[in-house]
Amino acid sequence: MRTRYCLALLLVALTALPILAGCSVNPVTGRRELVLISEDQEIAMGKEAAPTFEKEFGGRVPNETLQAYVNSVGQRVAKVSDRPMPYEYTLVASDVPNAFALPGGTIFITAGLMRAMTNERQLAAVLGHETGHVAARHSVHQMQKQMGAQVLIEIAGRAGGGEGAAGAAGDVAKVVSSMALLKYSRNDEYQADDLGIKYAAQAGYNPWGMVELLTVLDSLHEKDPGRFDELFQTHPLSGNRIERARTTVQEDPAYKGRYSLAAPDPNQGTFQRMQALLGKATK
Repeated sequence: MRTRYCLALLLVALTALPILAGCSVNPVTGRRELVLISEDQEIAMGKEAAPTFEKEFGGRVPNETLQAYVNSVGQRVAKVSDRPMPYEYTLVASDVPNAFALPGGTIFITAGLMRAMTNERQLAAVLGHETGHVAARHSVHQMQKQMGAQVLIEIAGRAGGGEGAAGAAGDVAKVVSSMALLKYSRNDEYQADDLGIKYAAQAGYNPWGMVELLTVLDSLHEKDPGRFDELFQTHPLSGNRIERARTTVQEDPAYKGRYSLAAPDPNQGTFQRMQALLGKATK
């Protein structure tokens, strides 16, 4: 049934456009799905949009030790991702707490969000969550839904030096950046939470970091709603998400009985040093 449905969608896309579209297996779900752009195009779109996106959020935090630290935590998570991609993790200077995943594996976390954390396992959780969005192709699904086949294929064709690429980089960056700021669905957020827990645990982190992170953000949002509005617009947070993450860590056989919320983070000292550097770098 899924194959016939996918073929029907493919037939519609191919009838409407002179493109090479196709069905592929989602690396997270194992289900076949229609994907209108190639993986190379997806990566190129993200790379082309990254400089504009980075500038919009205050630019890179000007401290290479901090950048190497954030990227190293991200790469630990990336190694266990269901979808091998050229993942890159960058800390941007915006004081507004948020994190974003561009198509193809370019991931940003803001200084404001890192400041809200209290340990490295929380950082691993949020980077795992964003990696999950890329692995499950959530941004590609969003682009296909919001832009439609014809516009998406035209934009993808401009990325990475395709036909009409001259003078089109700004258009690609603008479109991709706007897509990255769209609200994820509840199911996408649940799946990204599950993947963040899974990737963090497989990378050697205590998966309770996800529960801690969501709880801290919820508490901070109650105290200062305006400061966290942007984060919750793109990543809706509810008590259900927190309880769902808690239940997963407590009851899923992969984690049950293996981890303790009370266990200290073995990387706490390093994280505190990085927080101190962040304070100096963003004065």
